Amino acid sequence: STYTVKLVNPDGEQVVEYDPSGGDFLLDYLDELDNADDYADLPYACRAGSCSACAGKLVSGTMDTSACGFLSEEQKAAGWVLTCTAKPTSDCVIETHKEDDM
Repeated sequence: STYTVKLVNPDGEQVVEYDPSGGDFLLDYLDELDNADDYADLPYACRAGSCSACAGKLVSGTMDTSACGFLSEEQKAAGWVLTCTAKPTSDCVIETHKEDDM
């Protein structure tokens, strides 16, 4: 089964069906899609969970953030995620481009 992931960004929103079977982090998964260019404006830098360039806010749903090393447990509990090292574990809504709000 797949999860519906809605990415809310400053210019609108995008919806993608995420297949968890490959175990991919969200940003890597988007890069592998046929329409990867549609997601090219998503911010990122290190792609290793060690900075906050790709920070997003989880509005609803759940994600595995165990590999998001840069985030404190308090930040994770408050809904912050790093799209480069987080994996959706349900249908979810994520606000992107949120580094300045952290």
